[in-house]
Amino acid sequence: MKPKKNILIVEDDPASQSILTRLLKTRGYSVCTASNGHQAMALTARKNPKLALVDYVLPEVSGLDFLIWLRANHPGIRVIMLSVLEEESTVAHEARALGVYDYFRKPPDFSNLLNRIDQAMF
Repeated sequence: MKPKKNILIVEDDPASQSILTRLLKTRGYSVCTASNGHQAMALTARKNPKLALVDYVLPEVSGLDFLIWLRANHPGIRVIMLSVLEEESTVAHEARALGVYDYFRKPPDFSNLLNRIDQAMF
């Protein structure tokens, strides 16, 4: 049996975290969750995810700061950034400059998000 591919969800909103977790588990992915950047850093080392879905606005360590840390310490992990900020915002440009796989405005179109996740996992 093929091992499940790990996805890390970094989201401080419990409802959003729950929805994403359910959607990904129904697609057969193994999911771990973090509510802030510090938890995400610890989980990354333990769980070795292939992909991280990262909210930009997080307590303690911003999503962008987590992305910078991830690039320095685990450059092979793909990242999809989620934010309430407009796609044309400075944040989106900074995230893309740091090599995010994709950027979605919240709430995302879940069909498009799931398609991009599936593409990122291969």
